[in-house]
Amino acid sequence: MDAGDATGSVDDDEVDREPPADGIVSIRGALVGLGFIWLTAVFLFGAMGAAVYAVTASTGYLLVAIAAAALAVAAGSASLRTFGYR
Repeated sequence: MDAGDATGSVDDDEVDREPPADGIVSIRGALVGLGFIWLTAVFLFGAMGAAVYAVTASTGYLLVAIAAAALAVAAGSASLRTFGYR
């Protein structure tokens, strides 16, 4: 390996690159995972609101609550897969 030129810089081709260690999450992967966590929270909030409205006012919103809960479970599962837990 060369010490570099007069300015002290070393070419990128000359630098030994090691692969990242196991368990390290990339920035992009972390942002996608955080997005899925955010979606999970939003869908859970919507499911709770629809369930409360279904109990107090209209039972038709019970289907909306079930659909929002299913989407929350799907987003939570995707977040876990993004971070390598499933």
